[in-house]
Amino acid sequence: MILTVDIGNSRIKYASWRSDRIVDRGVVTYAKDNPSESFDPLFSVNSAMSGERPSRVCAVCVAGDDISQALSEWVKQHWQLDVEYLKTEKQYEDIVNAYQDPAQHGVDRWAGIVAAHLRFPGRPVCVIGAGTAITFDLMTKNGRHQGGYILPSYATMHAALMSDTANVESTHSESADSMKFDECGIPDNTNDAVNQGLHRFIRAGVRDLCQFAEDNMDESMKLIITGGSAETILAYPGMPVMLHEPDLVMQGLYTIMKQRKGSNG
Repeated sequence: MILTVDIGNSRIKYASWRSDRIVDRGVVTYAKDNPSESFDPLFSVNSAMSGERPSRVCAVCVAGDDISQALSEWVKQHWQLDVEYLKTEKQYEDIVNAYQDPAQHGVDRWAGIVAAHLRFPGRPVCVIGAGTAITFDLMTKNGRHQGGYILPSYATMHAALMSDTANVESTHSESADSMKFDECGIPDNTNDAVNQGLHRFIRAGVRDLCQFAEDNMDESMKLIITGGSAETILAYPGMPVMLHEPDLVMQGLYTIMKQRKGSNG
């Protein structure tokens, strides 16, 4: 069994692979000051259910070196394995990264575009990653990454607005993803004004960049969305047709790391 792990800025996801298929998956939010508390229940349940330890642990991490180190220590202690971390590269097979410095391109975004190109060979793609930030990556049918855009997420904007605006207070205790967009009526209270205003801002930004991608890429372009806020965005009225691929990053991570292992011996 191979275990792939995707550590974002607020959530940790895993997928267990056997015979090139995901046989189990899980996700948990975590606190950056003590991520090991999340590793214990998440990975211990995985081991108990599968009845075996992984033979490899492969990971993408965009949350910083401290979190990577915490995962490495946990895996070493419990499974006596070294975590294999994916790094963004300038090229993987026929897929070429547009960034002059590939290290600036998030490794989760890199895994996502690799998976998208391999899933739809010969078609241009626009990959939308709806996480702590909302990212857009455009790629031609030949696998040439064109670059992309980054928008703030609902949670990021909500936190900034609440902390930096003295006279705006919100009593919402719900998570950002649970706050649904509602077109009915003009808000008449601060909570709804903030909530609906931010959702409209995100909807407008996503629609605009999707239209930009369609205008500048081949007409057969595929819009693909992944990430924790994907379902919220897909539920907005008047959105373009997008394919929801929750495991896109895991698929890219698994494919690259499996090929790397094969080429190394």
